[in-house]
Amino acid sequence: MGYVFLTACRNEELILGEFLEEFRQTVESAGIATQSTLYVIDDLSTDGSVAVLERHRDRLAGAKLEVLRAPTNLGNQGALFYALARIPVAEDDILITFDCDGEDDVREIASVVAFGRDNPGKVVLIERGARKESLVFRAAFRTYKVLFRFLTRQSVIPNNFLLIPGRFVPFIRRTPLAAVHFAYAILRTKFPFAITRRDRRTRYGGKSSQNLFMVASHGLVGLMVFYETVIAKLLVLLTGLGVFSLAVVATALAVPVESLAAQRVLLWLASATAAMGAGFFSLLLAAALALIFKLSVYALSQVVLQTEDQPPNTAGRLPS
Repeated sequence: MGYVFLTACRNEELILGEFLEEFRQTVESAGIATQSTLYVIDDLSTDGSVAVLERHRDRLAGAKLEVLRAPTNLGNQGALFYALARIPVAEDDILITFDCDGEDDVREIASVVAFGRDNPGKVVLIERGARKESLVFRAAFRTYKVLFRFLTRQSVIPNNFLLIPGRFVPFIRRTPLAAVHFAYAILRTKFPFAITRRDRRTRYGGKSSQNLFMVASHGLVGLMVFYETVIAKLLVLLTGLGVFSLAVVATALAVPVESLAAQRVLLWLASATAAMGAGFFSLLLAAALALIFKLSVYALSQVVLQTEDQPPNTAGRLPS
């Protein structure tokens, strides 16, 4: 049995050294270094990321480092999916995916591996616990969690930090939605899973590369991975709000003209209900458009891959 680690990076020259050193210390202290291979898919970096990776090939305490180079920018999720189709994962191997920016705590690898041993044959989904984010971000994410669990009927919100038994990898390679939301697509496959939680750290260097709008877009795409349940629930909800709003308006019209205060209250209630319905409809539309856009971009990237002369997994610098 071996441990296969997979992460994606793009223009991370300044933090890759710290990440690789922390990874080395972790697998060495866990006693799995010689059984481990770290695959890093470089998502067409334009800085010196690949050069940093190459310098660390022989510095991982016996663990192997393999660098794959995407010939076009696929985005974090697309890069993970692209790489997974090109790396060897045996049936009895353990695949661990995570982000290399420090927010997924590399030091927790040993505890996640131990948790996997206690839950053999199961995918380990890791929810993020405490977040070192702004109050606005935390409030928005809390709202998203409520919406996600209501609309999808899922009890867990996983991220790229996953432990996957090797026997499941061939199924994930044939799961197209994994190209747009890796973790949610795996959750959708309904593999047997166990849930654990790890706190989210501050990014290496202290500043996240994503803003609130990027995270919101990613979350909307994630909702539509479960499109059957989400669309059905939102349509039922919209129908209910529409019927309720019409009933309130009809009641208001039936109230005697003398009762202006009662009419105003009822009409305000109808307006508020209609506004709520419009909000849910906008959410559905935005989520659908986000998914369509992501899928379109990934489909276009495949056209680029098909016309690329060089092998798709060639590591190296950009041509000068």
